[in-house]
Amino acid sequence: MIILNTQGIVLKAVRYKENDVILTIFTRKLGKIVAMAKGAKKNKSTLLSSAQLFSYANYTLKKQGNMYRISQSYIIKSFYDLSYDLEAFSYATYITKLVESSTLENQTNNRLFVLLAQTLYLYTQENIDKKFITRAFELKFLDYIGLRPVVSRCSNCGERNSDEYVFNVYEGGILCKECSTNFTENMKIDITTIRLMEYILSNDILRCSKAKVSKYITYELQRILKQYLMIYIDNVNFKSLHLLHELENEKGVDKGE
Repeated sequence: MIILNTQGIVLKAVRYKENDVILTIFTRKLGKIVAMAKGAKKNKSTLLSSAQLFSYANYTLKKQGNMYRISQSYIIKSFYDLSYDLEAFSYATYITKLVESSTLENQTNNRLFVLLAQTLYLYTQENIDKKFITRAFELKFLDYIGLRPVVSRCSNCGERNSDEYVFNVYEGGILCKECSTNFTENMKIDITTIRLMEYILSNDILRCSKAKVSKYITYELQRILKQYLMIYIDNVNFKSLHLLHELENEKGVDKGE
C-alpha cells in the first residue's frame, strides 16, 4: 500500500453516506486528487477541520484503487472565515472551481498551488481589493497552465513600441495599431491596463495586492479576461459571481462582474 504526505487545499467536499466525505484536493506532490475522509462528519473526528471546503492542510494519504484515503491530517489554515463574507466566499468559490475544472488529476503544478493558497489568504485580509485580486489570479492562472496572453509586444508582428494597441482574444494578446486593421473582434485596451498585466505576470500576487488600481482599469481587465477565459477554458463557471453582480447593480455600481 502506497502511503505519502502532502500539503493540499480542498477544492470540493461532497458528503458520502452518513459521516464520510469525498474530497477533491489540489495537492503539492500529486496535483488534483480525489480522497475519502472516513468519519469526517463526526463531531470528534480528527479529520473534521481538514475536510471542509478551502481547508489548507497536510494530509497522510493511502492509495486504494483509483482513490486515496486520508488516514491523518493536520490543519495549516482552514480559511473557514471566508464563509462569513459573501464577497470573499464568492470569489474563493470561483477560483477553486476554476482550478478544479481546469486541471488534470495527478498532474502537479506547484506555482498554481502556491498562487491558490496565497489568494485565499488575501481574501481573508482587510482593506484588500478582492475584485482586483481575482483578476490578478485569473491572469497568473492562465500563465501557469500554459495559456499566458501576449502583452509585452504585438502578438502578430512583435512590435513593442506602438503608441496604441488593441486586445484580440483569438490572436492571444495585444495587436499594434497597424496589425489591428487585419483582424476583427478587437477589444479596446488602455495602455495602463497593458502595463498592469505585465506587472502582474512579473510579480507574485502578494506584491500585486499592494498595487492601487482604479475601478476603470480593474473593469477593463475583467472584461478582457472574461472573454479570454471563455474562449480558452472549457466550461468556465461564473455562477458564483452572479450574486455579487446583482448586489452591485442594486447599489448602483457602474462596473460589476
